[in-house]
Amino acid sequence: MRARLLLHTCCAPCGIFVGEFFEKEGLEVVHLFYNPNIHPFAEYKRRWETLADYAFQSGRVVLAPFPYNPLEYFTAVWEGGERCVSCYRLRLLQVARWGKAHGFSLYSTTLTISPYQDVAAIERVGKEVEEDVGITFLGKDLRFCFSESMRRARELGLYRQNYCGCIFSKWEGVKKRLWKSLTGPGSS
Repeated sequence: MRARLLLHTCCAPCGIFVGEFFEKEGLEVVHLFYNPNIHPFAEYKRRWETLADYAFQSGRVVLAPFPYNPLEYFTAVWEGGERCVSCYRLRLLQVARWGKAHGFSLYSTTLTISPYQDVAAIERVGKEVEEDVGITFLGKDLRFCFSESMRRARELGLYRQNYCGCIFSKWEGVKKRLWKSLTGPGSS
């Protein structure tokens, strides 16, 4: 019997490649969509529907056991200090607790495939949560797979977003694009 891995999944493009990576490692992967950071609700819904459609077409298991509650995210980042680290902690802790309660011995996250995330911080938080909850965190730096993941998502016609999901990331992207439009090509 293969070990079961509960994989925190932020979106379909990242979930495909990371899930397949762990399946090739001999694990049975169950995706869990828990992302109260995603803003606005329409974006959350679009990411969930894209992931659910992909799961249906591919025969993968995807769960979404928690209702969308952005207040969880805002509370965590307001009280937690460093915004992204607090967000990682919130999501990994909830996924680990759910996994432990439902018989999983391993958990991980798709966040480590993104070149836009702080993989060292994710792995640090994952290990802290491992110690607190008692479920093993499999941290894998998969950023080298990001381009291939995006290519596969394009091939499959999956929705690909241009920000991590939170309102702050969305605003930072808008500011950057606005600045480029005002200053011209090649500006930073």
